[in-house]
Amino acid sequence: MARGRMLDKRIAKSKKLAALKHDRSRVLYFMIMPHLDVEGKFTGDPEEIKEDCCPKLRYSVMKIAESIIELADVGLLKLYEVDGQVFIQYTKFDDFQLGIRKDKEAPSRIPNKGRTKDDPTPSLYLSLSLKLRKEGKGIHSEGIDFDFQTRKFLNITIEDKAGWKDAFPAVDVEQELRKMREWLLANPTKKKSNYRKFITNWLSREQDKGGTKSSHEDKRKKALDDWEKKPMED
Repeated sequence: MARGRMLDKRIAKSKKLAALKHDRSRVLYFMIMPHLDVEGKFTGDPEEIKEDCCPKLRYSVMKIAESIIELADVGLLKLYEVDGQVFIQYTKFDDFQLGIRKDKEAPSRIPNKGRTKDDPTPSLYLSLSLKLRKEGKGIHSEGIDFDFQTRKFLNITIEDKAGWKDAFPAVDVEQELRKMREWLLANPTKKKSNYRKFITNWLSREQDKGGTKSSHEDKRKKALDDWEKKPMED
C-alpha cells in the first residue's frame, strides 16, 4: 500500500462533502483516505477504522459507524458486505488517483462487493450496527423522546435507523425524521406518549404510498452527475 493518496483540488467544490451534516464525517473521509488499498477499499468495521485511522481522536465507535453510513448515503463511498464482513470503497477512486502505480503496489486483499445498500432487502446497515453490540456498545435503554426546547429527537440509535431503513427501503428515513420534527414543532399540543410508535407508523404510511426515496435520490444523483461532468477549473 502507498504511504498516501492524491487529493484533487476539486474537493474544495464537492457538493457531496458539503451535503454531510457532520464535520466528523468530513474528517473521517480524509483520515481514511491514506489507508485505502490499490482499489480504494478498506475495512468498514468502525472499531478497526478507529484503531487504524484516528486512534487519537475522541470519536466513539458509534459515531464512526454513523459517519460511515452518512458518507455512503451521500455517495462518497460504497458500503457493502461479504460473508458478514463490512467493507468500504471510495467512489471514483481511479479518477482521482491519476498518479497511482498499480504495478508497484500489492493487490487488494479485500473481496469485491456483494450485496450493496441499494438491494431491496439490505442487511448491511444492521450488520454494521451489530458490530457495536460487543460489551453493550451502541445500546441504549432510554426510550425515544422529543425535546421541544432543543427541537430534537432523543435516544434514536444507529440500530433504530438501521432497522427502519431495512423495514422501509423506499423511504428516505433521515428526511422523514426532519419532517416529523417540523410537524411536532407545529403541533406542540399533540405530544406523543410513544414516539417509537409514532415514527414507525409515519414511515409505514410513507412506504405504503410508494416511498419518498427514489425521486429524491434520482434528482440528487442527476445534479451531482451534471456537476461532476464539468471541466476542472484552475
